[in-house]
Amino acid sequence: MEREELISLLAGQGPVTEACRQALEQGASFNIWDGLVPASNLAPTYRVREAITRDRGITTLGFAAAVETLHALGEQPVRIGRVTQLDPPYHFQLFLAADAASVLACIGVDQQHQVRRS
Repeated sequence: MEREELISLLAGQGPVTEACRQALEQGASFNIWDGLVPASNLAPTYRVREAITRDRGITTLGFAAAVETLHALGEQPVRIGRVTQLDPPYHFQLFLAADAASVLACIGVDQQHQVRRS
């Protein structure tokens, strides 16, 4: 997938996708993987990750909504992607439709805690 295509898919979906789109427009790195995973396999993992980040006080965008979307998708296959912004450090986890024609959910996680730990 080309950068401009992904930017287009992220337009107008809400605060987390807007932040991800802006990161891409500013040159953030990204990757969309070829494999597909049933959403039902991802929902429990991301539910735990959401609880951990919340308990640690890590700032996130769209986490709870993305988990609920994954849960609601059931066995539907999804494609996973990521966008990594270095300044300020932020990680976006993307969940796309199997054909990569739409973004189903997006999670943003502040990575400042990683900088402080170093």
